Amino acid sequence: MPLASVIFCSGIGNTDPNRESDQEGVAAHSREFWKDNVLFGLASLIAGLFNYLYHVLLAHVLGPDRYGDLATFLDVTAFLVLPGPVITLLYTRLGRRDRKRAPRESWLLWLSGSALWIFLMLCSPALARMLHVSALLLIVFTLEVVPSLALAANIGILQRVRRYLWVGFLTVLVAAFRVVAATMAAVFHVYPLFFVGLLEGFAAFVAFAVSRGWATKAPWVGETSKAGVISGTAVVGVINVVMAIADGLLAKHVLNPLAAGQYMGMATIGHTVQFLSGSFGTVMLTSIIAAPSRRLRFLGLTVGVYAGLAGVAESIFLARGVWVISVVLGRHFIPVVAWLSYYGWGMIALGLINIAMLYSVALKRWEAIATTALGLVIWLWRLAVSHNIGALTRATTVTMGATLLVTAVVVLLVELQEDIRGERVRA
Repeated sequence: MPLASVIFCSGIGNTDPNRESDQEGVAAHSREFWKDNVLFGLASLIAGLFNYLYHVLLAHVLGPDRYGDLATFLDVTAFLVLPGPVITLLYTRLGRRDRKRAPRESWLLWLSGSALWIFLMLCSPALARMLHVSALLLIVFTLEVVPSLALAANIGILQRVRRYLWVGFLTVLVAAFRVVAATMAAVFHVYPLFFVGLLEGFAAFVAFAVSRGWATKAPWVGETSKAGVISGTAVVGVINVVMAIADGLLAKHVLNPLAAGQYMGMATIGHTVQFLSGSFGTVMLTSIIAAPSRRLRFLGLTVGVYAGLAGVAESIFLARGVWVISVVLGRHFIPVVAWLSYYGWGMIALGLINIAMLYSVALKRWEAIATTALGLVIWLWRLAVSHNIGALTRATTVTMGATLLVTAVVVLLVELQEDIRGERVRA
Protein backbone atom coordinates (compact mmCIF):
# COMPACT_ATOMS: atom_id res chain seq x y z
CA MET A 1 0.00 0.00 0.00
CA PRO A 2 1.57 3.34 -1.02
CA LEU A 3 2.22 5.86 1.73
CA ALA A 4 0.08 8.41 -0.08
CA SER A 5 -2.96 6.15 0.26
CA VAL A 6 -5.48 6.99 2.90
CA ILE A 7 -5.21 4.62 5.85
CA PHE A 8 -8.92 3.88 5.75
CA CYS A 9 -9.13 3.06 2.03
CA SER A 10 -12.29 3.65 0.03
CA GLY A 11 -13.55 1.05 -2.45
CA ILE A 12 -15.01 3.60 -4.91
CA GLY A 13 -14.26 2.66 -8.49
CA ASN A 14 -12.88 -0.77 -7.62
CA THR A 15 -13.84 -3.27 -10.32
CA ASP A 16 -11.56 -6.07 -9.13
CA PRO A 17 -13.51 -9.38 -9.15
CA ASN A 18 -11.71 -10.34 -5.94
CA ARG A 19 -12.90 -7.17 -4.22
CA GLU A 20 -15.39 -8.94 -1.95
CA SER A 21 -12.88 -11.51 -0.69
CA ASP A 22 -10.29 -8.74 -0.19
CA GLN A 23 -12.75 -6.75 1.86
CA GLU A 24 -13.56 -9.81 3.93
CA GLY A 25 -9.84 -10.28 4.58
CA VAL A 26 -9.46 -6.66 5.62
CA ALA A 27 -12.47 -6.95 7.92
CA ALA A 28 -11.09 -10.15 9.48
CA HIS A 29 -7.69 -8.56 10.16
CA SER A 30 -9.38 -5.48 11.58
CA ARG A 31 -11.54 -7.58 13.91
CA GLU A 32 -8.47 -9.46 15.13
CA PHE A 33 -6.59 -6.20 15.61
CA TRP A 34 -9.33 -4.63 17.72
CA LYS A 35 -10.06 -7.82 19.65
CA ASP A 36 -6.39 -8.20 20.56
CA ASN A 37 -6.18 -4.55 21.55
CA VAL A 38 -9.25 -4.81 23.76
CA LEU A 39 -8.03 -8.00 25.49
CA PHE A 40 -4.42 -6.94 25.99
CA GLY A 41 -5.34 -3.31 26.58
CA LEU A 42 -7.86 -4.22 29.28
CA ALA A 43 -5.35 -6.53 30.95
CA SER A 44 -2.68 -3.82 30.78
CA LEU A 45 -5.13 -1.33 32.26
CA ILE A 46 -5.95 -3.63 35.17
CA ALA A 47 -2.26 -4.40 35.70
CA GLY A 48 -1.50 -0.69 35.53
CA LEU A 49 -4.10 0.06 38.17
CA PHE A 50 -2.65 -2.68 40.37
CA ASN A 51 0.83 -1.23 39.89
CA TYR A 52 -0.48 2.21 40.78
CA LEU A 53 -2.03 0.80 43.95
CA TYR A 54 1.27 -0.93 44.72
CA HIS A 55 3.16 2.36 44.48
CA VAL A 56 0.45 4.32 46.28
CA LEU A 57 0.58 2.00 49.27
CA LEU A 58 4.35 1.82 49.47
CA ALA A 59 5.00 5.51 48.79
CA HIS A 60 2.78 6.45 51.73
CA VAL A 61 4.24 3.76 53.99
CA LEU A 62 7.91 4.27 53.13
CA GLY A 63 8.27 8.01 52.50
CA PRO A 64 10.60 9.53 49.86
CA ASP A 65 13.89 8.13 51.19
CA ARG A 66 12.91 4.47 51.45
CA TYR A 67 10.63 4.75 48.41
CA GLY A 68 13.76 5.78 46.52
CA ASP A 69 15.35 2.54 47.74
CA LEU A 70 12.33 0.56 46.51
CA ALA A 71 12.49 2.21 43.08
CA THR A 72 16.22 1.46 42.95
CA PHE A 73 15.62 -2.24 43.68
CA LEU A 74 13.00 -2.36 40.94
CA ASP A 75 15.30 -0.62 38.45
CA VAL A 76 18.25 -2.88 39.27
CA THR A 77 15.97 -5.89 38.79
CA ALA A 78 14.77 -4.46 35.46
CA PHE A 79 18.39 -3.92 34.42
CA LEU A 80 19.35 -7.50 35.34
CA VAL A 81 16.41 -8.90 33.40
CA LEU A 82 17.22 -6.61 30.48
CA PRO A 83 17.48 -9.75 28.31
CA GLY A 84 13.87 -10.59 29.29
CA PRO A 85 12.06 -8.06 27.09
CA VAL A 86 14.59 -8.82 24.36
CA ILE A 87 13.75 -12.53 24.59
CA THR A 88 10.03 -11.77 24.59
CA LEU A 89 10.42 -9.66 21.47
CA LEU A 90 12.55 -12.33 19.78
CA TYR A 91 10.05 -15.10 20.47
CA THR A 92 7.21 -12.81 19.42
CA ARG A 93 9.01 -12.31 16.12
CA LEU A 94 10.24 -15.88 15.59
CA GLY A 95 7.57 -18.00 17.32
CA ARG A 96 7.80 -21.29 19.21
CA ARG A 97 10.86 -23.40 18.54
CA ASP A 98 10.70 -27.01 17.33
CA ARG A 99 10.49 -29.88 19.79
CA LYS A 100 14.20 -30.64 19.69
CA ARG A 101 15.33 -27.07 20.35
CA ALA A 102 12.65 -25.96 22.83
CA PRO A 103 13.80 -27.97 25.92
CA ARG A 104 17.44 -27.04 25.32
CA GLU A 105 16.58 -23.36 25.01
CA SER A 106 14.40 -23.51 28.13
CA TRP A 107 17.25 -24.96 30.20
CA LEU A 108 19.61 -22.36 28.81
CA LEU A 109 17.25 -19.56 29.83
CA TRP A 110 16.90 -20.96 33.36
CA LEU A 111 20.66 -21.29 33.74
CA SER A 112 21.15 -17.76 32.41
CA GLY A 113 18.64 -16.34 34.90
CA SER A 114 20.32 -18.18 37.76
CA ALA A 115 23.75 -16.98 36.63
CA LEU A 116 22.54 -13.37 36.57
CA TRP A 117 21.24 -13.64 40.12
CA ILE A 118 24.46 -15.25 41.37
CA PHE A 119 26.44 -12.51 39.64
CA LEU A 120 24.30 -9.90 41.43
CA MET A 121 24.94 -11.61 44.77
CA LEU A 122 28.69 -11.37 44.18
CA CYS A 123 28.48 -7.71 43.16
CA SER A 124 25.87 -6.69 45.76
CA PRO A 125 28.24 -5.16 48.36
CA ALA A 126 29.86 -2.78 45.87
CA LEU A 127 26.59 -2.03 44.08
CA ALA A 128 24.79 -1.36 47.35
CA ARG A 129 27.46 1.15 48.37
CA MET A 130 27.24 2.94 45.04
CA LEU A 131 23.42 3.18 45.15
CA HIS A 132 23.21 3.72 48.94
CA VAL A 133 20.91 0.74 49.60
CA SER A 134 20.94 -2.53 51.56
CA ALA A 135 22.90 -5.37 49.93
CA LEU A 136 20.60 -7.99 51.48
CA LEU A 137 17.46 -6.33 50.13
CA LEU A 138 19.12 -6.01 46.75
CA ILE A 139 19.60 -9.80 46.69
CA VAL A 140 16.03 -10.49 47.83
CA PHE A 141 14.42 -8.16 45.30
CA THR A 142 16.36 -9.65 42.41
CA LEU A 143 15.28 -13.23 43.16
CA GLU A 144 12.64 -12.91 40.44
CA VAL A 145 15.47 -12.77 37.90
CA VAL A 146 15.90 -16.58 38.12
CA PRO A 147 12.69 -17.59 36.24
CA SER A 148 12.28 -14.31 34.38
CA LEU A 149 14.03 -15.22 31.13
CA ALA A 150 12.13 -18.48 30.70
CA LEU A 151 8.90 -16.65 31.53
CA ALA A 152 9.76 -13.99 28.95
CA ALA A 153 10.15 -16.66 26.26
CA ASN A 154 6.76 -18.16 27.10
CA ILE A 155 5.09 -14.76 26.89
CA GLY A 156 6.70 -14.16 23.50
CA ILE A 157 5.45 -17.52 22.22
CA LEU A 158 1.90 -16.69 23.33
CA GLN A 159 2.07 -13.26 21.73
CA ARG A 160 3.29 -14.74 18.45
CA VAL A 161 0.14 -16.85 18.18
CA ARG A 162 -1.92 -13.90 19.48
CA ARG A 163 -3.13 -15.58 22.67
CA TYR A 164 -3.59 -12.19 24.30
CA LEU A 165 -6.16 -13.46 26.78
CA TRP A 166 -3.48 -15.70 28.31
CA VAL A 167 -0.79 -13.01 28.11
CA GLY A 168 -3.17 -10.58 29.78
CA PHE A 169 -3.91 -13.06 32.56
CA LEU A 170 -0.19 -13.47 33.29
CA THR A 171 0.28 -9.69 33.31
CA VAL A 172 -2.57 -9.22 35.79
CA LEU A 173 -1.40 -12.18 37.90
CA VAL A 174 2.05 -10.69 38.53
CA ALA A 175 0.59 -7.24 39.23
CA ALA A 176 -1.94 -8.71 41.69
CA PHE A 177 0.87 -10.40 43.62
CA ARG A 178 2.59 -7.03 43.90
CA VAL A 179 -0.53 -5.50 45.43
CA VAL A 180 -0.74 -8.33 47.96
CA ALA A 181 2.90 -7.74 48.86
CA ALA A 182 2.38 -3.98 49.25
CA THR A 183 -0.76 -4.53 51.35
CA MET A 184 1.12 -6.80 53.74
CA ALA A 185 3.86 -4.19 54.04
CA ALA A 186 1.28 -1.47 54.74
CA VAL A 187 -0.55 -3.53 57.37
CA PHE A 188 2.30 -5.16 59.28
CA HIS A 189 5.15 -2.62 58.93
CA VAL A 190 7.65 -5.40 59.77
CA TYR A 191 10.59 -5.52 57.36
CA PRO A 192 8.28 -4.24 54.60
CA LEU A 193 10.83 -4.16 51.79
CA PHE A 194 12.11 -7.64 52.60
CA PHE A 195 8.69 -9.28 52.32
CA VAL A 196 7.72 -7.23 49.26
CA GLY A 197 10.83 -8.45 47.45
CA LEU A 198 10.27 -12.04 48.56
CA LEU A 199 6.65 -12.10 47.36
CA GLU A 200 7.58 -10.55 44.03
CA GLY A 201 10.10 -13.32 43.49
CA PHE A 202 7.47 -15.92 44.37
CA ALA A 203 5.08 -14.30 41.87
CA ALA A 204 7.61 -14.74 39.07
CA PHE A 205 7.93 -18.48 39.78
CA VAL A 206 4.14 -18.89 39.86
CA ALA A 207 3.73 -16.96 36.59
CA PHE A 208 6.30 -19.18 34.90
CA ALA A 209 4.57 -22.35 36.08
CA VAL A 210 1.26 -21.11 34.68
CA SER A 211 2.75 -19.91 31.39
CA ARG A 212 4.68 -23.11 30.71
CA GLY A 213 1.58 -25.23 30.19
CA TRP A 214 0.05 -22.73 27.78
CA ALA A 215 3.25 -22.12 25.82
CA THR A 216 3.93 -25.83 25.22
CA LYS A 217 0.45 -26.18 23.69
CA ALA A 218 0.81 -23.19 21.40
CA PRO A 219 0.91 -24.03 17.66
CA TRP A 220 4.23 -23.78 15.86
CA VAL A 221 4.04 -20.75 13.55
CA GLY A 222 7.64 -19.63 13.62
CA GLU A 223 10.13 -18.72 10.90
CA THR A 224 13.79 -19.34 10.19
CA SER A 225 16.09 -17.74 12.75
CA LYS A 226 18.18 -15.32 10.70
CA ALA A 227 21.11 -13.51 12.30
CA GLY A 228 19.94 -10.11 11.05
CA VAL A 229 16.46 -10.48 12.50
CA ILE A 230 17.76 -11.78 15.83
CA SER A 231 20.41 -9.09 16.25
CA GLY A 232 18.14 -6.24 15.11
CA THR A 233 15.31 -7.37 17.37
CA ALA A 234 17.70 -7.76 20.29
CA VAL A 235 19.00 -4.21 19.86
CA VAL A 236 15.44 -2.86 19.89
CA GLY A 237 14.66 -4.76 23.08
CA VAL A 238 17.79 -3.46 24.80
CA ILE A 239 17.06 0.15 23.80
CA ASN A 240 13.48 -0.16 25.07
CA VAL A 241 14.55 -1.45 28.47
CA VAL A 242 17.38 1.04 29.00
CA MET A 243 15.14 3.96 28.05
CA ALA A 244 12.60 2.81 30.62
CA ILE A 245 14.98 2.61 33.60
CA ALA A 246 18.08 4.72 32.96
CA ASP A 247 16.91 8.01 34.45
CA GLY A 248 15.77 6.33 37.68
CA LEU A 249 19.09 4.60 38.26
CA LEU A 250 21.12 7.70 37.43
CA ALA A 251 18.90 9.86 39.64
CA LYS A 252 19.65 7.57 42.57
CA HIS A 253 23.37 7.94 41.85
CA VAL A 254 23.61 11.71 41.23
CA LEU A 255 20.96 13.11 43.63
CA ASN A 256 20.66 13.04 47.41
CA PRO A 257 18.29 10.35 48.78
CA LEU A 258 15.33 12.72 49.27
CA ALA A 259 15.54 14.29 45.81
CA ALA A 260 16.18 10.91 44.19
CA GLY A 261 13.09 9.45 45.84
CA GLN A 262 10.98 12.41 44.72
CA TYR A 263 12.24 12.20 41.15
CA MET A 264 11.69 8.44 40.99
CA GLY A 265 8.16 8.90 42.31
CA MET A 266 7.46 11.37 39.52
CA ALA A 267 9.02 8.97 37.01
CA THR A 268 6.73 6.19 38.23
CA ILE A 269 3.68 8.32 37.42
CA GLY A 270 5.13 9.64 34.17
CA HIS A 271 6.04 6.20 32.85
CA THR A 272 2.36 5.28 33.04
CA VAL A 273 1.95 7.32 29.85
CA GLN A 274 4.77 5.43 28.10
CA PHE A 275 3.48 2.13 29.52
CA LEU A 276 0.34 2.52 27.40
CA SER A 277 2.38 2.11 24.22
CA GLY A 278 3.54 -1.38 25.21
CA SER A 279 0.31 -3.28 24.68
CA PHE A 280 -0.75 -1.28 21.61
CA GLY A 281 2.68 -1.63 20.01
CA THR A 282 2.82 -5.39 20.64
CA VAL A 283 -0.60 -5.96 19.07
CA MET A 284 0.48 -3.81 16.11
CA LEU A 285 3.63 -5.93 15.76
CA THR A 286 1.80 -9.26 15.57
CA SER A 287 -0.94 -7.77 13.36
CA ILE A 288 1.63 -6.54 10.81
CA ILE A 289 3.38 -9.92 10.84
CA ALA A 290 0.03 -11.53 10.00
CA ALA A 291 -0.92 -8.95 7.33
CA PRO A 292 2.07 -6.88 6.14
CA SER A 293 0.04 -5.14 3.43
CA ARG A 294 -2.11 -3.50 6.13
CA ARG A 295 0.88 -2.11 8.01
CA LEU A 296 0.03 1.57 7.55
CA ARG A 297 -3.51 1.01 8.73
CA PHE A 298 -2.29 -0.75 11.87
CA LEU A 299 0.39 1.88 12.47
CA GLY A 300 -2.08 4.73 12.06
CA LEU A 301 -4.65 3.16 14.38
CA THR A 302 -2.00 2.37 17.00
CA VAL A 303 -0.53 5.85 16.99
CA GLY A 304 -4.00 7.42 17.03
CA VAL A 305 -5.30 5.39 19.98
CA TYR A 306 -2.09 5.82 21.96
CA ALA A 307 -1.91 9.55 21.29
CA GLY A 308 -5.52 9.99 22.40
CA LEU A 309 -5.06 8.15 25.70
CA ALA A 310 -1.67 9.75 26.35
CA GLY A 311 -3.23 13.15 25.70
CA VAL A 312 -5.88 12.48 28.33
CA ALA A 313 -3.19 11.51 30.86
CA GLU A 314 -1.15 14.62 30.06
CA SER A 315 -4.25 16.81 30.47
CA ILE A 316 -4.72 15.37 33.95
CA PHE A 317 -1.08 16.10 34.78
CA LEU A 318 -1.53 19.70 33.62
CA ALA A 319 -4.86 20.37 35.33
CA ARG A 320 -4.64 18.22 38.47
CA GLY A 321 -0.93 17.62 39.04
CA VAL A 322 -1.05 18.46 42.75
CA TRP A 323 -3.96 16.08 43.29
CA VAL A 324 -2.23 13.26 41.36
CA ILE A 325 1.02 13.60 43.30
CA SER A 326 -0.78 13.88 46.66
CA VAL A 327 -3.02 10.86 46.11
CA VAL A 328 -0.49 8.55 44.47
CA LEU A 329 2.69 9.46 46.36
CA GLY A 330 1.81 11.67 49.31
CA ARG A 331 2.53 15.24 50.38
CA HIS A 332 6.29 14.62 50.74
CA PHE A 333 6.48 14.44 46.93
CA ILE A 334 4.74 17.78 46.26
CA PRO A 335 8.00 19.53 45.16
CA VAL A 336 8.00 17.57 41.87
CA VAL A 337 4.52 18.80 40.83
CA ALA A 338 6.09 21.64 38.83
CA TRP A 339 7.92 19.11 36.65
CA LEU A 340 5.27 16.39 36.24
CA SER A 341 3.52 17.69 33.11
CA TYR A 342 6.83 18.56 31.45
CA TYR A 343 8.11 15.06 32.15
CA GLY A 344 4.84 13.69 30.77
CA TRP A 345 5.59 15.14 27.33
CA GLY A 346 8.89 13.27 27.34
CA MET A 347 7.10 10.03 28.16
CA ILE A 348 4.58 10.56 25.35
CA ALA A 349 7.53 10.91 22.98
CA LEU A 350 9.14 7.78 24.42
CA GLY A 351 5.94 5.81 23.85
CA LEU A 352 5.84 6.88 20.20
CA ILE A 353 9.51 5.93 19.85
CA ASN A 354 8.65 2.45 21.19
CA ILE A 355 5.87 2.11 18.62
CA ALA A 356 8.24 3.18 15.82
CA MET A 357 10.81 0.59 16.89
CA LEU A 358 8.23 -2.20 17.04
CA TYR A 359 7.02 -1.17 13.58
CA SER A 360 10.60 -1.56 12.33
CA VAL A 361 10.89 -4.99 13.97
CA ALA A 362 7.66 -6.16 12.31
CA LEU A 363 9.00 -5.23 8.87
CA LYS A 364 12.64 -6.23 9.52
CA ARG A 365 13.79 -2.68 8.86
CA TRP A 366 16.61 -1.39 11.01
CA GLU A 367 17.34 2.14 9.75
CA ALA A 368 15.31 3.82 12.51
CA ILE A 369 17.14 1.83 15.18
CA ALA A 370 20.27 3.91 14.56
CA THR A 371 18.41 7.12 15.43
CA THR A 372 16.98 5.72 18.66
CA ALA A 373 20.37 4.30 19.68
CA LEU A 374 21.98 7.69 19.08
CA GLY A 375 19.22 9.36 21.10
CA LEU A 376 19.82 6.91 23.93
CA VAL A 377 23.54 7.70 24.04
CA ILE A 378 22.90 11.45 24.09
CA TRP A 379 20.24 11.02 26.80
CA LEU A 380 22.54 8.98 29.05
CA TRP A 381 25.25 11.62 28.70
CA ARG A 382 22.84 14.45 29.55
CA LEU A 383 21.50 12.55 32.55
CA ALA A 384 25.01 11.89 33.85
CA VAL A 385 25.83 15.62 33.92
CA SER A 386 22.50 16.64 35.50
CA HIS A 387 22.52 17.23 39.24
CA ASN A 388 18.98 18.31 40.15
CA ILE A 389 15.42 17.26 39.40
CA GLY A 390 14.83 20.03 36.88
CA ALA A 391 17.95 19.21 34.88
CA LEU A 392 17.11 15.49 34.77
CA THR A 393 13.57 16.27 33.61
CA ARG A 394 14.73 18.68 30.90
CA ALA A 395 17.32 16.18 29.68
CA THR A 396 14.64 13.50 29.35
CA THR A 397 11.94 15.55 27.63
CA VAL A 398 14.18 17.45 25.21
CA THR A 399 16.16 14.37 24.18
CA MET A 400 13.09 12.18 23.72
CA GLY A 401 11.35 14.86 21.67
CA ALA A 402 14.34 15.32 19.37
CA THR A 403 14.83 11.54 19.02
CA LEU A 404 11.16 11.08 18.12
CA LEU A 405 11.35 13.77 15.44
CA VAL A 406 14.43 12.29 13.77
CA THR A 407 13.07 8.71 14.04
CA ALA A 408 9.73 9.72 12.49
CA VAL A 409 11.52 11.35 9.55
CA VAL A 410 13.64 8.24 9.00
CA VAL A 411 10.60 5.92 9.13
CA LEU A 412 8.79 8.17 6.66
CA LEU A 413 11.74 8.25 4.24
CA VAL A 414 12.20 4.47 4.38
CA GLU A 415 8.47 3.98 3.74
CA LEU A 416 8.59 6.33 0.74
CA GLN A 417 11.62 4.49 -0.59
CA GLU A 418 9.79 1.17 -0.28
CA ASP A 419 6.77 2.65 -2.09
CA ILE A 420 8.93 3.88 -4.96
CA ARG A 421 10.66 0.51 -5.19
CA GLY A 422 7.30 -1.27 -5.22
CA GLU A 423 5.96 1.02 -7.99
CA ARG A 424 9.02 0.26 -10.12
CA VAL A 425 8.55 -3.48 -9.67
CA ARG A 426 4.88 -3.27 -10.66
CA ALA A 427 5.76 -1.12 -13.68
